Amino acid sequence: MSYRDSMNFKGSKATQLLRDQHYTTVGVTEDFLDNKIDITKFLKHINYTIKVHFSLEDVILIPAFSPFLKKYMEFEEPIRIISGEHASVKSIFNGINKPRIYEGEQDITLTQEEIIGKGGQIAKIMLQHVYKEENGLFNLVEQYLPEPEKNRVGNELSMRYTTLDNEYNTQSKK
Repeated sequence: MSYRDSMNFKGSKATQLLRDQHYTTVGVTEDFLDNKIDITKFLKHINYTIKVHFSLEDVILIPAFSPFLKKYMEFEEPIRIISGEHASVKSIFNGINKPRIYEGEQDITLTQEEIIGKGGQIAKIMLQHVYKEENGLFNLVEQYLPEPEKNRVGNELSMRYTTLDNEYNTQSKK
């Protein structure tokens, strides 16, 4: 049984859109790790995840939830961990997409094996990240975010998703 098949991916209006994206991300990540898709397809999905999914979490869900987390818990560690993983994935991804480094007079370019290795790093982080969100952060959202706020966040996520998805698809066609 795959990791994706072992997870629930069900939540309230405040998290369902993001959970649906998690389901897809875990499938793509497992396919990459099982050599069913190549690095190019995997990195295209990660680019989408960074530009769309992470943006939805960083700009809408986390700011809406943070005050409620502070109210019920005296620490924000779940948010710091999630935000840190977003930064790690972005950093590794940017390193892959800007592989030309100049050391003195020597031009160093990442090999295909190095790119695949960095893709593997991203894949491992992404699987852990989804697990932490599904079983940690999102469960806290379900528990502590009041129902009217869940509906507001869900509506805002849906509207922003449409915009980000359209922008991404327009940019990727250029």
